[in-house]
Amino acid sequence: MFTVAFSEEAVEDLDIALEYYRNISLALCEKFIKNFDETTLQLENIPYFQIRYDEMRLRKIKKFPVILHFTINSNKTVIVHGVRFAQQNPENYPKI
Repeated sequence: MFTVAFSEEAVEDLDIALEYYRNISLALCEKFIKNFDETTLQLENIPYFQIRYDEMRLRKIKKFPVILHFTINSNKTVIVHGVRFAQQNPENYPKI
């Protein structure tokens, strides 16, 4: 089993996403939180998704256009570096 940790930048990104969905609908925000938590739990069990750039792996939040950008270190820790909307410019993706 792996531990999932969030960088400061990822926490800020998550706050932006939560605010975005909260402004649309509280019910939608709650659904986003539920799916986000499910995705995080998946990363605790099986984080070995394809490496997309640098050493960064990506995992989409189910039913939302939001992608977790993460790496795995040697201590079995999944480090989430960014929580980004899929339409964002790849030049703004998080760097290690």
